[in-house]
Amino acid sequence: MHSFEAYKQRPMAFIEQAESNGWSIKIYAISAQSLPLSAELVAGAKQLLSQLPQPAVTPSRYGVGFLIIHQGAMRNWFILDWWEDQDILHHLLFPSPLNNPAAITAEPDKSLIACVHELKIVNFESQAWIETVLSEGGEPGFDEYMKSRQS
Repeated sequence: MHSFEAYKQRPMAFIEQAESNGWSIKIYAISAQSLPLSAELVAGAKQLLSQLPQPAVTPSRYGVGFLIIHQGAMRNWFILDWWEDQDILHHLLFPSPLNNPAAITAEPDKSLIACVHELKIVNFESQAWIETVLSEGGEPGFDEYMKSRQS
């Protein structure tokens, strides 16, 4: 028999929109402890924007996405996602130790996606993409997508 802890919602917040090498990335914070996150944790996370493919904008890539910084119970998690090919979300995952947030490495287990807390933001971003970019009639609303933020 399995024993589970009851779900407790973690504080989450939109931090900022970052611009990097042609990319526009929404940055979110989640914490098992409290917000705001440390400046060291956020600065380390922003370094991950260098992992985004180049060029940012191609006929099938739009230069927009999001980064989730999650100060978890056992480690920090960084989820870097971007949109390509109309409706495909690409995903990179990185952890770091809680006591050394700048020691970020690529997650070797490629089967990991996200926890329930992070999936709330992923779900919001998916819905925002549908409503602003994949909506009927007219041009994709990338600017409107970037203005849609999980609160």
